[in-house]
Amino acid sequence: MDMQPISERTSAPSSIGAYIRSHWRGEQGLWWSFAVNLALLRGIIFLAQWLLRPAKGDDYFDNRIAVFLLMILFHGVVLVWQVVGVFRAGEAHIRSNGSIAAHWGAQLGVIIAFWLTISYAFEAWQMTIYIPKGESFAARMERERTSRYQMVVDDEAGVLSLVGSIELNATRRMRELLASHPGIETVVLASEGGNIFEARGLARLIRERGLDTRVDGDCTSACTIIFIGGEQRILGPAGRLGFHQYRFDAHYVVLGNDPAKEQEKDRSLYAEAGVTSDFLARMFSKGATDMWFPTADELLDAGVATQVSR
Repeated sequence: MDMQPISERTSAPSSIGAYIRSHWRGEQGLWWSFAVNLALLRGIIFLAQWLLRPAKGDDYFDNRIAVFLLMILFHGVVLVWQVVGVFRAGEAHIRSNGSIAAHWGAQLGVIIAFWLTISYAFEAWQMTIYIPKGESFAARMERERTSRYQMVVDDEAGVLSLVGSIELNATRRMRELLASHPGIETVVLASEGGNIFEARGLARLIRERGLDTRVDGDCTSACTIIFIGGEQRILGPAGRLGFHQYRFDAHYVVLGNDPAKEQEKDRSLYAEAGVTSDFLARMFSKGATDMWFPTADELLDAGVATQVSR
């Protein structure tokens, strides 16, 4: 590159306008044009954009026009001015010194600066995209899931009632409620089932806390997994437990999930709770679209229920 000192530049611009014109014409020497007007100035522009970029999640909409205009100015107009000045300074260097190596080095630097500018321009363009304020997708999904069930606490009776579908994060929600209501002794269940993996989490939580479970209506499918986690398992006068074979409600292959294997896992939970082998052999005898409702006496004799209210 041209290592001539600044004092040897063709002219010494006396104003900003004159400086801009002299670089554009290639009059400032190759070293100065490349190192200061291109590399240093482009680095300052990149650093300023990095420092001033909005925090993640901020709404860019109010400032998008200003960001767009600045992007055109600094990543468009200024870049063209920088590149043209460097190329013209390189040509002047060749004419005065007869050496082309420095010019080639400057061209390589221009290519690197160009691709870095493309990257920063893309980031600046992303800032102009309108991001509507509102709940995130994850928050919306969580709200929809929690709308499918209710957990109601009765501190006076020491009861937590779970009513509705068994959904993701139900275990976390029950854990939070139990932590804030330490007087809970019994979990009352009224559910047609849902996520068997979440049901196992709820059963484990109930077992760890030494809580009782009670059913006064219907508790079917995955709900029965929660019921067996109780220390005392109480069946009310109208209480019923319903059993059937597992299925995954999806119109596609769920990798790694085998309903038969999942049934065996839950059969072992019942065995650990002291349920008889005859009941274990029968509990998944009904098809996925059917339901077996054992009588209260069958549940009591098999050890599924430890108490039955008549």
